[in-house]
Order: sequence, then C-alpha cells, then structure tokens
Amino acid sequence: MTGGRSAATRARLLATAERLIAEHGVAQVSSRRLGQEAGQANNSAVAYHVGTMEEVILAVLREHGEAMDHIRAAMVDAAEGSTRLRDHVEALVLPTTLHLAELGVPSYYARFAAHVVSDPVLRAPALSVTTSTPVMHRALRAVAAHAGDPADPAILTRSAMARHAIVHTCAEREAELAGDRSGIPGWAETGEILVDGITALLTTARW
Repeated sequence: MTGGRSAATRARLLATAERLIAEHGVAQVSSRRLGQEAGQANNSAVAYHVGTMEEVILAVLREHGEAMDHIRAAMVDAAEGSTRLRDHVEALVLPTTLHLAELGVPSYYARFAAHVVSDPVLRAPALSVTTSTPVMHRALRAVAAHAGDPADPAILTRSAMARHAIVHTCAEREAELAGDRSGIPGWAETGEILVDGITALLTTARW
C-alpha cells in the first residue's frame, strides 16, 4: 500500500512538473513550488520521491520517450530495407506526433520539451536521454544512412535544424490546440508536414 501511494505521488509530481514547466518555463519552477502545486505539504517531497529538479525533468523525458519508442520500434522495423529517405524520416518523426495525439487536449509535453532543450544547462542531458535509446539509435542511423555523410557539416547543420523544427513546431501546435483555435491542423497533419519538410531539408543537403 505504501509503495502504491509512493508511486502515485511520484506520478503526480512528474505530471505537475510537466505542466508547470510547459506553462512557465524551467527557471520559474523550483522543487518547493512543484511540491506545493502537487499538493505535498512536506518541502522535501520532491527530493524524496524523485530527486533534484534535473532528475524530475529527465524522468519526465524518459517516460514520454518510452511511449514514443514503443511506437517507433514498429515503424523502424517496417522501414528497414527501404531506399526512400522519407520512410526513415517518418519512423523518426511520426512517433512524436502520434504520442502527442494520444495525450489528448490539453497536453503539455511538447511545450515542456521545448523549454527544456532551450535551457543551456539541461540541453545536453535532455538530448542524451531522448536520443540515446536503442530504438532512437536505429532510427537516427537509418536517416543518416540515406541523407549522406553524417560527418558532413551541411548534414550536421541540417540535422540540428530538423530537431529544432520537430521540437518547436510541436510546442507551438500544442499551444494552439490547447487554445481551442479552430481551423488549425491536428497532430496527424502536423506530422505529415514535418516529415515532408525534414525530408526536403535533408534531401537538399545531398545536392
């Protein structure tokens, strides 16, 4: 019973951190504020159940990363052997928008991730957590193999541009959907737009 309560408290802390950082940014969310917003009277609740704020943030990234990797694994398998760059870009990009669609409206993860990867201290550990899983390695290797020499400065720059496009386009779309603005593309269309744009970006790098 105690373990169940502890797990529930941890889950509530992570969900609250995700929402607060999405809405206010990393610098505005302290352990104390997080604990209070999550309904914890004890000021040490965050440290006890999760750890430091960096550990809280990385835990949120891991949880969502696992969900996206579950989707991505099947897509990477399906794209294996394809000679079309777009097929491999789909396996890299679409799990993100599919996962965001599963979260419903409002969701907070895309805006949370955008704040985190924009933070100069958190950027490196965040990118390590989100790109170092075996499934992500397979997806990234497949895209690189069909886009050109991964050591080519043009490829490196365009790959960074692609990452920014995914993160910030999804964050903006999430905010728009949360605002209930009519006529904006949903996650399925957003995913296809990103795939088309990133495929064109990486294809151009080979010319």
